[in-house]
Amino acid sequence: MMSKSMSFWALPLIFPLVVGGGWAQLGQKHKQVSFLNSAVDEKTVVRFFYYPAGDYIRIPLLFRVVEEDNPVLNTAPMREEGRTVYISLPEMRNLVQALTRSGLGWEETEAVEVLGSYKDLTRAGIGLDTMDVRVVTAKGTAKADISPRAICMILKPLDAALKTPRPLWEFQGFRLNYGCKVPGFKPHSYPDH
Repeated sequence: MMSKSMSFWALPLIFPLVVGGGWAQLGQKHKQVSFLNSAVDEKTVVRFFYYPAGDYIRIPLLFRVVEEDNPVLNTAPMREEGRTVYISLPEMRNLVQALTRSGLGWEETEAVEVLGSYKDLTRAGIGLDTMDVRVVTAKGTAKADISPRAICMILKPLDAALKTPRPLWEFQGFRLNYGCKVPGFKPHSYPDH
């Protein structure tokens, strides 16, 4: 009899803790909203890099924003940071949104990373075990890793974000380098590659 009366007294004490804890968790999740979608602007850069151990040298693929009337739009020159593809701001927004929907676990920081030479990446151990994906904005840096087995599955849906021919071609060629199937890819479309 004593245990029943104790359980009735304990219930009013436990119920607010359980419900209150649930509300606290909801509040925490709301505070952890990603800056990725809200921070995309002209300074946003997306970089993909994977250098499997024992493989030949791999070059990172970067996407940078330029105005739609800029002559470098739809080009992909080789730079110190890697192959740099120039896209419009709407394409960058689409690319970052597609990345946020990809299911990757993003590690975010308010530090705005400066992307240096691709030659320094392997010395730092970046991209050796997994594909390193970075989104650098004016508000911070987000980083995610893609396991080698998931590269093709994660990257394929990102094609839909790229509407300009050269960026799409570069991204599809990048995927081919990792054994992904890209039906209809024409390898000689851009001889300056």
